[in-house]
Amino acid sequence: FPSSFLARFPELDALVLNAAVAGPDFGLTEDGIELQIGTNHFGHQLLTMQLLPALEAAGASPRGPSTVTAVSSMGHWNSYPEGVRLNIHDLNDKSTYNRMAAYGQSKLANILFARELAQRVADKNILCNAVHPGGVATNLAQHLVPFISQHVSPSFAAWLKDTLDGASWHPRDASLTQLYTAVGLSLKARKITGAYFHPIARQTQPSYHAQNATLQRKLWDMTEAYTKAVLDHIDSQSRTP
Repeated sequence: FPSSFLARFPELDALVLNAAVAGPDFGLTEDGIELQIGTNHFGHQLLTMQLLPALEAAGASPRGPSTVTAVSSMGHWNSYPEGVRLNIHDLNDKSTYNRMAAYGQSKLANILFARELAQRVADKNILCNAVHPGGVATNLAQHLVPFISQHVSPSFAAWLKDTLDGASWHPRDASLTQLYTAVGLSLKARKITGAYFHPIARQTQPSYHAQNATLQRKLWDMTEAYTKAVLDHIDSQSRTP
């Protein structure tokens, strides 16, 4: 995808990283990473870095700055005690897997990624922020309903789903905060970057783990090293007769 996109569009004004999975049974991505942080973070960092030339080009254009928005969650407050597990073995440890803590870890990683990226591209006229969109009426909780049904009761799971859906934001409204960080004129004019927003477009402070500069650098380095190893492996396989 990135190569075909860049061939068609040399400039990218806004990138919104919104792919997510929440609360599934333990599993691994095709590339061997725990499913939630693999989908919600590793894939986002890899995609962003592959599209960075187009973001830089847009940032240097008269339309700049360009923007990157990482869609996080208030669930980032509920991560593992150390915030983010900083080696692949611990990330992939099925015996200590907690589906909600792993989700919180992945959403914490979204904020740490946005803050680190903001520092790394500060001279490229690219603004990078993270948002909590609110509880949204989507199918994000599709893996949790069967879990609750099995461990509590089907009727309670159905009641809980209906209750949460009724109290959730419509996607049209929930998208407003990430639209603000993607294209908001006041945010661009004020060059707000490395920040965290709650709905609707309200800048606030994330958890203490999310403000840990050492953690964000170590997460970046681990993610970069692993994705590079995966890409190198894929490339070597493609060259094998």
